[in-house]
Amino acid sequence: MLERAQSVCIREGGMNTGFIGVGGMGGMLVRALLRAGALAPKDVYAANRSQAKLDALVAHFPGIHATSNSQLAAHCGLIFLCVGPTDIAVVLAQIDPELSSRQLLVTTSAAAPLKALEDRVPCRVAMLIPSITQEIGSGIALLMHGSRVTPEDRNLLAELLGRISQPIVIRESLARPAIGLASGGPALIAYLLQSMADEAVRSNPELSPELADKLVRETAIATMRLIAAANMTREEIIGRVAAPGGMTALAIEILSRYVPQAWQAVFRETAAREMKSRQSLAL
Repeated sequence: MLERAQSVCIREGGMNTGFIGVGGMGGMLVRALLRAGALAPKDVYAANRSQAKLDALVAHFPGIHATSNSQLAAHCGLIFLCVGPTDIAVVLAQIDPELSSRQLLVTTSAAAPLKALEDRVPCRVAMLIPSITQEIGSGIALLMHGSRVTPEDRNLLAELLGRISQPIVIRESLARPAIGLASGGPALIAYLLQSMADEAVRSNPELSPELADKLVRETAIATMRLIAAANMTREEIIGRVAAPGGMTALAIEILSRYVPQAWQAVFRETAAREMKSRQSLAL
């Protein structure tokens, strides 16, 4: 199978790229890359445990090769492993016979340390943590490189992911806090906005949930535009809105009593859980 994998990695100038797992983040990633024109459907192989999700992807992007995990590994030089921590060992066992040192394996799970993956497979290994914001071709994609990754691999991933995101390369030791900010960030921000609207309604029964949602949504969008388009810092926004002695200044004072402690708990407890998960993961 080694000769087969080597012979089909490059075809008409494009590397065959495989995605094992096309639900959730894996599906988002392949859709975003195809929509951006970063990959051509004819160069994409996809495998998934759920046939329905695979069929839906192929129907939306005709030309994709829907296949098995092992066949995907036999045909692709670049493989994105987009499965959950509990499925990694099973998938690796299925694709083992097709893997070689000529391939680049990119995991989207932070649960498996790069060193453990390098000890497990002959491929060059990298880690990618995408964000849901790549659905609109924006946001940060975090990259971590294993010790065998080549300069060509680095350029390939930077160019590919640069079509749908701003790729940032970090040390693996920074993975947990960086993931919390970049990949988990959209959910955390959305939760805070939802909580803000919900509590406003609870405190003021005459305020409808629909109006509260609209106020928070439009204000959040406009605030991000101030940061992005007007280059205003977060400190400038707070200073200009929270006039001394005013109600917003009082609100900031109240939040300052509780919010920092909550974020400390978020980062501390998620780091502890991830460390425990990494230590118990068997590949």
